[in-house]
Amino acid sequence: MKQERIYAAIIGGGASGLMCAVKAAERHTDKRFVIIEKADRVGKKLLVTGNGRCNLTHLDAGAQSYHGEGSEELINILFEKYSTGAVTDYFHRLGLLTHADSEGRVYPLSNQSSSVLDVLRRRAAELEIEEVCSAEVMGIQKSGQGYEIFTPERHFYAQKLIIAAGGRADHAGRESGSRELLRMMGLATVKSTPSLSPIKVKGDLTRSLKGIRTDSSVSLYQDGELIKKERGELQFADGALSGICVFDLSREANKNGGEISVNLLPDFSFEEIYNELKERQAAHTKGSVQPQATDIFVGMFHKNIGLALLKSCGIRPSSLCKDISDKELKKLASTIGDWRFTAEPCRDFKKAQVTAGGVKLSEIDPHTFEVKKHRGLYVIGEALDIDGDCGGYNLQFAFASAMCAGDSL
Repeated sequence: MKQERIYAAIIGGGASGLMCAVKAAERHTDKRFVIIEKADRVGKKLLVTGNGRCNLTHLDAGAQSYHGEGSEELINILFEKYSTGAVTDYFHRLGLLTHADSEGRVYPLSNQSSSVLDVLRRRAAELEIEEVCSAEVMGIQKSGQGYEIFTPERHFYAQKLIIAAGGRADHAGRESGSRELLRMMGLATVKSTPSLSPIKVKGDLTRSLKGIRTDSSVSLYQDGELIKKERGELQFADGALSGICVFDLSREANKNGGEISVNLLPDFSFEEIYNELKERQAAHTKGSVQPQATDIFVGMFHKNIGLALLKSCGIRPSSLCKDISDKELKKLASTIGDWRFTAEPCRDFKKAQVTAGGVKLSEIDPHTFEVKKHRGLYVIGEALDIDGDCGGYNLQFAFASAMCAGDSL
């Protein structure tokens, strides 16, 4: 197999890989750049982000929205130059128009993820960046001042090597090949965990609630300690809790499990909920028709939520509303404000948007994203042990780290 000499090889043709290749090629128009992508085309994951709309950044992106050891220092350094404004300005120069919603999430004006991918690929084509798809990297070897990269069909020698392959495990639970190669080169890594995903919970209670959405606050407790609290639209799934507010708890829940507390009425105190139930019960005792226990929730919750609450409190739905004891009313009020679900640790990446874990941040120079112990080797995006909250933060980091590395090559 003939060796092909190139200036830079970028392993991974996703958001960070494409951006890095474009930025670097703009600085070195006389040099050859190759993107090596395992999938049959570049940018496939980018197309499905933000439910197909591509939430490419967030106006309030800052260190408080990122996780991973050393992430605060790195983000502060990175965003000083490659802020949300720098990312959107660069996309505007590529021809992409954007808009921000009321929450600060930034989308392409077309509301189509394909618009983001199209402007990156168009610029890559203008710069004559080669895309090598359906090519799995079988090995990386340090050689002289550069790196040899082996695929089943081609052999490259690159002066610069950028690892931009996302860290998601495959469906069999194995690590991505690029991460294993980095470990073989002596780089310290943090074990991967799915993040921004539904949280798997024990029991079959959620089965009857599948598809129901409700505005709630959700909290994660581990060993009795509050780890994180979020508020938003909660969605019940079969054997899981979902929704953006849940996604932001999933990083820690997937690692170590815990308890999820759901507050169905976050704007009401226990006393207010109890008094509301008491008044409803009193109203239902008037008249000749005696309503069942489920009627106490009419106009308050979805019918199936009411049934599940009664079941959780050991109250028969077929019992009469008037027969609910005061002790049971208090238990109902308590459960409405603090409905507990046991979260199970999870290693299933199928529904995860992001991977937590990766190459330790201490291994790289935060000003360039070059690996400290290997000159000419860069690690960016999801391959690093840094992950953000839901809302465009992860793509902001992917693009910003790629721009930084690209400008440093």
